[in-house]
Amino acid sequence: MSATASAFASPNAVIGKTIVIKGDIQSQEPLTIEGQVEGTIEIVNHLLTVAAGANVRAHVAGRDVEVRGRIEGRIEAAQTVYIRKDAEFIGDLQAASLVIEDGSYIKANIELTRAAADSPLKRGTGLAEQSGVVGSGAVRELSHAVLGS
Repeated sequence: MSATASAFASPNAVIGKTIVIKGDIQSQEPLTIEGQVEGTIEIVNHLLTVAAGANVRAHVAGRDVEVRGRIEGRIEAAQTVYIRKDAEFIGDLQAASLVIEDGSYIKANIELTRAAADSPLKRGTGLAEQSGVVGSGAVRELSHAVLGS
């Protein structure tokens, strides 16, 4: 990278409002999507932000995912997924933690997992199944009842 290019580098990459991408995205830095993406997005050690007005149809894997726009597909987050006010998420979601703000829309199968360091249990076993208290079907029914979908 030239000295000129590095002087104008932003703290994270941005896919602008008028950009449409169909394919795979892999990033080693935080990424903000303002446009449209269809495919897969992999941001292992960073934050993916789907900005207000953005439209994503993808399988997303990242450390943290913040949804302010619309995602349809699957989200796998090593840490936290944030569904912000006015955001929309439809699909499957797997994360260690989930924050849903009032005013958002979510229709999803949700699996909250413990981080590997916190639990000797196998990856892919949801907290409901780990506790033995309720099965995933009951969790799904409860989420649909609470969220009205």
